[in-house]
Amino acid sequence: MAQIKAFLTNLGLLVALSFATGSLSSLFLAGLDWIQHNGSYLYALPLVGLIFQSFKVPAYLIIPATWLSHLAGASVGREGTAVTTGRELGRVLGEKFSDVDLFSKAGMAAGFASVFGTPLAGAFFALEVGEVGKINFRHVPACLFAAFSANYISLHVYCTKHLSYPSVFLPEFSSAFCAKLALLGLFLALIAFLYKRSESIIISAFDKSPVQGPLKGILAGLILFGVFNVPVFHETIGLGSEFLLRPFTSVAPDFALWKLLATNLSLGLGFKGGEATPLFLIGSHAASGFASWFSLPLGLSAAIGFVSLYGGLAKTPLAATFLGMELFGPSAWFIYFIITLIVLFGSGKKGIFSNQTWADYLPKPIY
Repeated sequence: MAQIKAFLTNLGLLVALSFATGSLSSLFLAGLDWIQHNGSYLYALPLVGLIFQSFKVPAYLIIPATWLSHLAGASVGREGTAVTTGRELGRVLGEKFSDVDLFSKAGMAAGFASVFGTPLAGAFFALEVGEVGKINFRHVPACLFAAFSANYISLHVYCTKHLSYPSVFLPEFSSAFCAKLALLGLFLALIAFLYKRSESIIISAFDKSPVQGPLKGILAGLILFGVFNVPVFHETIGLGSEFLLRPFTSVAPDFALWKLLATNLSLGLGFKGGEATPLFLIGSHAASGFASWFSLPLGLSAAIGFVSLYGGLAKTPLAATFLGMELFGPSAWFIYFIITLIVLFGSGKKGIFSNQTWADYLPKPIY
């Protein structure tokens, strides 16, 4: 009887968590959509930088803080905000009623799933992200339930619309094709390494700046303001979701470099937001350029770059595989997985989540 009661209690809590997270993700996306259609206010960057430098943003204010970053034009993403919101809701429920770790993971799954419309990727992102190469199978049912439920709430209660991507298909396999795919994986691993290294350099240099206190936030905003007024950086302002489909039909590899620098600067200087959408853009545009140089199918290469750069830096190969399947169709699932593994190990031990650990049985990169 006690086990049935505990099961029903946890189920009720998961329903509440899924509904709350799906609702907040829908609200968050509606705000981002409004900002995207009303333009960015670059002159607000110093003020927003001042706010972020003067006050530590608590988790319950991460949504309006991210809106502020996007409103000012910072090149940041959205998944970090949704995942943080879901995790904090789950933590509160878990501390009050049940299992903190389980509900925190379920909240993360719900946040990722509902912000991108990818429940399988959301569930496995939450399961993989804590420790590279290790999954707590006891959490699988809760994460899957929360991810699918939150996504359903977002889609069918709030009528959230997600971008539709083209399906990609595999050409005939050959040794040359496999060699080109391996080179693409190494190319994306190099980009991932450069992304992390440049981010570390920016954070370190800014931390050592002689300017301190509120003036440091103003300086951060002025730096970004100057960067975004350089013509090559104009397309990197804001989320950039209007460019997500471009690499599937045309080639603009230079954009990947400018978006990488703009995102590193925005996050390194203290603006709030995630990294998934910028990395989707960087990876897909870089991979489409690679496809034009090495005669690979453009759509397939863009899809690989889209999921594998982020998945490799997040150290979540299963989530990347499911993300590719949910967005682009299942035909290339094993390629997403293998190339994400190449990026995962080739980009170094540290990914975009600083508190990640590695399972003992996994070989670790030496750098």
